[in-house]
Amino acid sequence: MEEKTSSIVAIHKIVEILRAFSPDSPEIGIRELAQKIGMPKSTVHRYLVALKQDGLVELNPNTSRYHLGLELVAIAVTALRNMDVRRASLQMMNWLAERWKETIDLDVLSGTHIITIEQIPGQHILNTGGTFAARLPAHCTSTGKVLLAYAGPEYILEHFPDELPKLTRDTITSRSALLQELEQICRQGYARSWGEHEEYVHALGVPIRDLTGKVVAALSISGLATRIGEDTAEEMVKHLKSAATKISAGLGYVGI
Repeated sequence: MEEKTSSIVAIHKIVEILRAFSPDSPEIGIRELAQKIGMPKSTVHRYLVALKQDGLVELNPNTSRYHLGLELVAIAVTALRNMDVRRASLQMMNWLAERWKETIDLDVLSGTHIITIEQIPGQHILNTGGTFAARLPAHCTSTGKVLLAYAGPEYILEHFPDELPKLTRDTITSRSALLQELEQICRQGYARSWGEHEEYVHALGVPIRDLTGKVVAALSISGLATRIGEDTAEEMVKHLKSAATKISAGLGYVGI
């Protein structure tokens, strides 16, 4: 029993080490990592050596600091690509991409961020496509605001501070203002991000539901503001909602 308990503790420690890496801290030294997660340096070093052998972390020889390894990325991508919502969404995502020639994203919520689990890049020379599996702030993206709207006010109060990070001059920077907009999103069934995450980039997002009616993902179309504006938004939202309805039906949702 003690051996089993020890193994479980070891797994939790390994997960804690891996979670310490983030976009803000892509490389971490042993001393810094030990301080960050509250483990002895010797313990951290021992686990890092084991993780390095399996390709889950890699050591930068120039800085003597560690970063996540390609093997971990491969595992994560496999998990993302096997999600039911992704499989159910591909056909309609391709339909939207063919119709509008703009970038189509499928995102899920993770804390205060969204994660892109599928993307079809736009077909224009000047494109807005990001990175597959990208992690972006939820409060200033169309899909993020959709997912937050249906997560409910309690979720916002638990996860977001009073002041929010400002990325552009149009970013929502207060929790109270965000909550007001999320109420409107629930009423209209879609969200927009008009230059809030990136200047000159506009995006529209709609919810996708599973068989229980829970919003489990969000679908978006994004492009340069010169191509996506008030003159095209209404028709784009109509197509997005149609696609989301069919995707949700593929997941078993039969509600209205």
